[in-house]
Amino acid sequence: TTYLSGGLAHKRQVITTAKYTASIDDYFIGISTQNNAVEISLPAASSLTNGQVYVIKDEYGNANNNNIIIYKAHGGSDTIDGQNSVTLQSPYGSISLYCNGTNKYFVY
Repeated sequence: TTYLSGGLAHKRQVITTAKYTASIDDYFIGISTQNNAVEISLPAASSLTNGQVYVIKDEYGNANNNNIIIYKAHGGSDTIDGQNSVTLQSPYGSISLYCNGTNKYFVY
C-alpha cells in the first residue's frame, strides 16, 4: 500500500508545433496551437512499459478547426485500438491511451 500526503505531479509537455514525436518519458501532452493541425507520433509500443499511459489534450480548444491526429509508431505492426491512428476533433477534447509494452495502444 502506498499513501500520499500531498499532490502528485506528472510530466507535462506543451506542443506548439505541427508535428511532435512523443517521448517515452511524456505523460501529459498538451496541444496549444490554433493555426494548424497537429500530428503526434507515438513511440514503438515495445519501447514502453506494460501499462504506460499518455494523456493528450487540446488545451487551446481548436481541434474542431485543426484536428489533432495521433499516429502509431512509423513502421512495425503497432495499433491504437486496432487502427493506425485516432483523431481528436472536439474543442478541448482529450484522449487517454495505455500500452501493453509489446505492440498495442488502447483508448480508455
